[in-house]
Amino acid sequence: MIGRGGLPMAPPSKRAEAEELFERVRAGEGVNDYETVRLRKDGTLVAVSIAAAPVRDSAGQVLGNMVAYTDITERKAQEAEVHRLNDELHARVEELAASRTRIVTAGDVERRRLERNLHDGAQQRLVAVSYSMRLALTKLDSDPAGARADLAGAGDELALALEELRELARGLHPAILTDCGLRAAVEMLADRAPIPVEIVEVPDGRLPEPVEAAAYYLIAEALTNVAKYARASAVRTRVSAAEGNVVVEVSDDGVGGADPATGSGLRGLADRVEALGGSLEVVSPAGAGTTLRAEVPA
Repeated sequence: MIGRGGLPMAPPSKRAEAEELFERVRAGEGVNDYETVRLRKDGTLVAVSIAAAPVRDSAGQVLGNMVAYTDITERKAQEAEVHRLNDELHARVEELAASRTRIVTAGDVERRRLERNLHDGAQQRLVAVSYSMRLALTKLDSDPAGARADLAGAGDELALALEELRELARGLHPAILTDCGLRAAVEMLADRAPIPVEIVEVPDGRLPEPVEAAAYYLIAEALTNVAKYARASAVRTRVSAAEGNVVVEVSDDGVGGADPATGSGLRGLADRVEALGGSLEVVSPAGAGTTLRAEVPA
């Protein structure tokens, strides 16, 4: 710097800024923590914080100025990382709010479905049972054979109503999952599937109930989607637990092309997984099968 005039550390794009700062300091003003960029001697730019002050004589007149440049590259990187994390957090909060809305909406839809199924199914059968019982009472003395026939019909209707209620209960939460655990529940799903399902791995021990439920419904929904859309010949499923996480994978050899954005089923599974602090990944290239991979904290 010795012997060089002007403002050699200011790049051309910052020349006017540097001249303005210089004039402010020479006029008696101090500058503190002014962030900008300056040139290194090798010609590269570096982020700096400028602190500058006038130099005065004993009479208070400004004779010159002194300037300190502090390299703030690391600080700027930290600030950028903070901004990135904040943006990520805001996006996460927005997605959480959207997920919560979808879960509430799905809950309302499911309640209406249950109400409709109960009204159209078991409730109507129970009404028919009640009617048959009353009719049989009126025939006990005058037509015993008819009364027996009505009671037999009521028994059949009652059996059908009970079966429908069991099916509804199984859709809400499978009893085998509660009683026997995830392995038995996955084996049941595999037995019921219309295409061969290979169970590669499932932990023998019990997992936390919400995690078992999420794993069960992810596998159930995946097998349903494979049967409907994938045109696959085989499916493989795996549930593994390691390092505090449970990983659920379902893959098929079908046509691929699954898109979570266009299907409420996959979106609902993602909401279920994300509600537990996990994540769902769908890899489905056209013509190369589909793999669902969920990771949930255990």
